[in-house]
Formats: sequence, structure tokens, C-alpha cells
Amino acid sequence: MNHKPPNLSTSMPSLSHNSYGKSRVRFLKTIRHTPTHHDICEIEADILLSGDLSGSFLSDDNSSIIPTDTCKNTLHLLAHDHLQTCRNSFARVVGGHFLEKYSHLSLVEIDLRERLWDRLTIDGHTFSHNANGIPFSNLKNCLTKGETLVSGIRNRLILKTTASSFSGFNTCDLTTLAPTEDRILSTRLTASWTYSDLSANFMEADNLILAALLKIFAENHSPSVQRTAYQMAEAALAASPAISAIHLTLPNVHFLPLDLTKLGRAGQTILTLPTDEPHGVIHATLTR
Repeated sequence: MNHKPPNLSTSMPSLSHNSYGKSRVRFLKTIRHTPTHHDICEIEADILLSGDLSGSFLSDDNSSIIPTDTCKNTLHLLAHDHLQTCRNSFARVVGGHFLEKYSHLSLVEIDLRERLWDRLTIDGHTFSHNANGIPFSNLKNCLTKGETLVSGIRNRLILKTTASSFSGFNTCDLTTLAPTEDRILSTRLTASWTYSDLSANFMEADNLILAALLKIFAENHSPSVQRTAYQMAEAALAASPAISAIHLTLPNVHFLPLDLTKLGRAGQTILTLPTDEPHGVIHATLTR
């Protein structure tokens, strides 16, 4: 018996997922404690909305669409009224606002990236730009599942010039890498941790977690990036009971020894070539 395959060209496609929002909404808030002592908080925000929005995709009915310009205006107004120096708390304000104001929404996702500024000691209201790493907060507020809050840092460039080795690795006929007992270890740390306690002091917890990560990187001998990643994540979980999991991404930033033999500097290893293409990358997730 011959069976004809279904005529897929005549079947109706279904809209299995949809969302929309506004990206790269930027603002800086000055928090004036006294006339001469201020804090600043600079944020770049993305927001995505999901819910009963299919009518706008399947027909000419735009009644469910909250204009992305309205999303931008909402972020600005909420920042004016509520933003202090804690990204995580502000993310929760934004997520709660959209679900409460628009009954046809079921999920709001907010990603906040903070530009850091260092305070100069000249006075209390002058700052210099700190470009080393991007602190971020990511919040998903779902009508059925509640809030999921993730905080962390992206692309924090860190380096140490010793206390790092790599030997005893798997070798085969394609292996050309030589083992070493002393090397520069450098990476662009991206770390994200998930809060299980939404009543926590987020700023304090974030600071403790980042400090624990950097302390292990600096002080522990590294036999491999894999081992160091585990030890860093383990220390982060120990530093704050408010988090339930942490994920680390550690790409290699290589510093390759330069051969200066022809220049009369044989045996010197203090000069290296920075390169991060191509690079290895190591991921590790630890949960309680």
C-alpha cells in the first residue's frame, strides 16, 4: 500500500512563540545625598514582553501592542522614581510594574547592564570611568512561575603572572602544546548567579560573591582553568547563602612567550604576545 506524504504546503503554520520589546534604553541617574556628595548609576536596559499578543501577528489588530516607545518612557519614569544604586531591586520594580499594569502580559524579561564609575578622592561628586567588566541583572517575572533573578558580571578582564601551570593533559599524535609549570593565566570572566532569596541585600551579596571569585583566582595555584573555575564557583556559593547556583564562563586570553633569541635575549620569558583569537573557553555551573 502506498502512503502519500502530507502536503505540507497547504498546512497552516502556527505561531509557537512571540515576544517584543525595546533594546539599549540608556539613562544615568544622579542620586544627590547632599549638595556636594552624589552617587551615580548608569544603566543600559533591554525589555521583552510576552503574553496574549498573537492577534497583532495573525491579523491587523494592534490593540495588544504596547508601543516600544512606551516601554522606553516607562523605564525612564521608573528610573526617575525608583532607581537607587541597586540594579537587582530596580529590575524587580520594572517587572512588577508591567505585569500589574497590563493584564494581557504573562512574562516580562529585563536585562540591565551597568556602566561602572570610580569615585575620585578629590571630592564627593567627581568620577572616572571604569571599563573593566559589565555588571548586569536579568529578571524574568512570570505570572505562573513568579520571579527569577540572575545577577553577575560580563567580560571582567583578570590576569596573574604566576601560580598557574598546565601539564599532564591528554596527548595524541595531533598534540603540539608543550606542558608548562609556570605561565600567565588570564581570562575575561563572565559569571552569573541565581538568587533564591529575593529579600537579600543584593548589593552586599553581589560584592561578596565577586570578591570571593577574585580571591580564589588570585591566591590559589591553578593546575588548569577547569579546576580554578570549580574552586571560584565553590567559593562564591560559600560567600552568599542567598544564591542557589552560579555559572562561570572563562575564555583564555593567551599571553604567548616571545622568542628574542635573535635579539640576544635567550632564555628571557618576561615578554609575551597578547592574543585571544582563537581561544579556549571553559564553562562550569555549580548548584547547591
